[in-house]
Amino acid sequence: MSISAAERRAKQTVRNLIYSLLVTLALTLAIVMIVPRDDGNRIQPIDYSAITETVQASVTEKLIAPKLEADWWANAARVEEDLGVKTWYVGYITPDDQYIGLTQAFESNPSWLANKLQGNWLDVTAEIEGRTWEIWPTLLPSVPKGTKEYAMVHSFDKQAVVIYGTASEEDFLKLATQISIDLNKEN
Repeated sequence: MSISAAERRAKQTVRNLIYSLLVTLALTLAIVMIVPRDDGNRIQPIDYSAITETVQASVTEKLIAPKLEADWWANAARVEEDLGVKTWYVGYITPDDQYIGLTQAFESNPSWLANKLQGNWLDVTAEIEGRTWEIWPTLLPSVPKGTKEYAMVHSFDKQAVVIYGTASEEDFLKLATQISIDLNKEN
């Protein structure tokens, strides 16, 4: 066998390897392009007002579920029990796709509140529509933002309302204002 035949076979092996890599990349690209993908939001909006009306029939306390601007929507609404405290929860999504959770505790206690605000610290209080709200920013900001980057608390009677999430302070103020207006209408 001549040296040139051995060199040719060695070059063919490298050439075949390159061809097979190109074919594999082309097939992979074709599969990626052909397979349909849903880029839409997998979390669907719910009608929290209808759920509120349904649940209100079985709860003696007035549920807090403020009506907000049309570009806000809710992704969850339910009654829960947390550390023995019965709560009402609504998850809101703001116009810029940020989260604010609203939890209303019907018979709040200090340990429930401490658990809910774990990782946050009491900064200041603010008067909103004649009601005092405590502002609780996070102790440990995270990237991406966690679910309790910012929180506000309003306590009244034996109840507490905690709103928390990743939205802007302006959005928190909108929600707290609407909650305060709704609570003032009841009294």
